[in-house]
Amino acid sequence: MIRRTLWITALGEFARLQNLLLIVMSFSVLFVSKAHPQTVDEIFQNFKTAYEKSNNFSANFEETTLFANKKSVARGRFIFGRPNLLRKEYVDRTDASKIVQLTVLDGEYGWTYTPILNQVNKMKWNNPERRELLPGIGASLEDVQKNYNMALIPDEFANPKGVHQIELAPKPHMISTNAKETLQIWVKSDEWLPVQFGYRTEFEDGTRQSVIVTLTQIERDKELAPDLFKFVVPKDAEVIDLSEN
Repeated sequence: MIRRTLWITALGEFARLQNLLLIVMSFSVLFVSKAHPQTVDEIFQNFKTAYEKSNNFSANFEETTLFANKKSVARGRFIFGRPNLLRKEYVDRTDASKIVQLTVLDGEYGWTYTPILNQVNKMKWNNPERRELLPGIGASLEDVQKNYNMALIPDEFANPKGVHQIELAPKPHMISTNAKETLQIWVKSDEWLPVQFGYRTEFEDGTRQSVIVTLTQIERDKELAPDLFKFVVPKDAEVIDLSEN
């Protein structure tokens, strides 16, 4: 029961980051003109169009989590492909060639493999609540304006470097009784690619958690191996199957 609870909690955290990856890829060509500042509504229209123009998105990442005055840092690489395909590798702190955890979304199932435990967690992924566009946030892109307040956040240090921060704050009907979550995306205007994203969560007891993911070696629409998003269960690995729940 403990393992199952931990897996469900971890999946929830992963789903939020997966949602952000979908948003990030879509925002990669938002700022199409430097001539005049765009409104949030104009940016949102470009946002809807941008997703349709990208087939995949990849980057190295550094993921920093702050919670209860504690800080943890994890590093790795990911490749996201449409629709709802993901390969995310967390690597060892001292040896980047060593994978310490692998997550694969193959469009039907979500797989997470931890080599040190030789253990695989499996969960159903293609259900009505997880559609291609913004799963877990809204039924479609059309719902974002109804559910979130969107804003460009001025930053005296980032803006001169051509980096723009977009914030998505949930409207009152989206706030649960125990948590409020705000999404953030930073986009660099030279090639219109995201350089950072994250989320802040405020819990009912007043505690806060923030996750910031900084991206490097960013690429879009590169040629991918045909089996990149296929997961093969390693020999003798224990499989915890939650796909029927």
